[in-house]
Amino acid sequence: MKKYNEEHINNLNKLELEKLGSQGLLIDVRTQEEYEIGHINGAILHPLDKIESFNKAQNETYYIYCKSGNRSGQASKYLAEQGYDVVNLDGGYKAFEEKNFDDSVFESNRIINIKDNRKKFNYSNLQCPGPIVNISKEMKNIEEGDQIEVMVTDIGFLSDIKSWAKQTGHTLVKLDESNNSIRAIIQKEKPKELEVSHTSNGTTIVLFSGELDKAIAALIIANGAKASGRNVTIFFTFWGLNALKKDQVRKVKKKGIAKMFDFMLPKTPLKMPISKMNMFGLGNIMMRYVMKKKNVDSLPSLIDQAIDQDIKLIACTMSMDVMGIQKEELRDEVEYGGVGTYIGDTVNASHNLFI
Repeated sequence: MKKYNEEHINNLNKLELEKLGSQGLLIDVRTQEEYEIGHINGAILHPLDKIESFNKAQNETYYIYCKSGNRSGQASKYLAEQGYDVVNLDGGYKAFEEKNFDDSVFESNRIINIKDNRKKFNYSNLQCPGPIVNISKEMKNIEEGDQIEVMVTDIGFLSDIKSWAKQTGHTLVKLDESNNSIRAIIQKEKPKELEVSHTSNGTTIVLFSGELDKAIAALIIANGAKASGRNVTIFFTFWGLNALKKDQVRKVKKKGIAKMFDFMLPKTPLKMPISKMNMFGLGNIMMRYVMKKKNVDSLPSLIDQAIDQDIKLIACTMSMDVMGIQKEELRDEVEYGGVGTYIGDTVNASHNLFI
């Protein structure tokens, strides 16, 4: 009987993972597009939808990873049933990248020294897209090769600055998080030539509405697009954040305006109003009754499907701050970012929706 084990990807360090790759034992089951954007050195690409063609020797143990652990779990179970010894690397490339990002900055084999004469800026308490906008302005005022250092407290900046640097071609020399703040050092590079990079494989959706029927429509489109082979990102902002709330959440203490918002906003996605004929909540009940009778999935069920399919769910941190919504209230699988993160995904998408 062959074994199927699970281990978090960061229980192995970068060198150990790359060694497994060099031995042909590290298997990446994401898509070709995801693999090309970034992967662990030496990893062999074998997408989940082609896992049935896996035919390597059965006297080895194979380590399987995807973006976060969902697809690799499916692949690992299948391979174990076929007689392979496998280890599902939970957390996936997402966790690996977060831990090893500073190493990946130097993939070009350049050693970039931090310069003593760098300009320093404090953008604490400035919400998205403020930090990115200000950084863009300051980069225009320095020469190629010069550096700036910024301090930011918006948690979405951690993701935004990576996406921004990738889009602009500037170098993210250093990025670290401590004491509730994020420090980044960026070096100005030669302006990146504009190019058309749209593909037929990307769909991005901004969910602004807090209405149940519109949120359901957004998730139906997203799940359908993903099932059709597209890479999908949904950016939840303002009222749309209600769709990401947990069905049951422990009470979070709030004060002032945040407490008022908490009182007025729906506690769970199922309590969201509908856009027409809401009738003080009666419309919501009627809508859910008809959906159930017609075997239409509920909003929480659609979000579960999105998570299972590795659809990227981004909560707008600026909107969270404005509305007093805290991480504890939202689903654990949600990523956090701002407009820079979202725009980074739209660059590689030809299908963009605002709902």
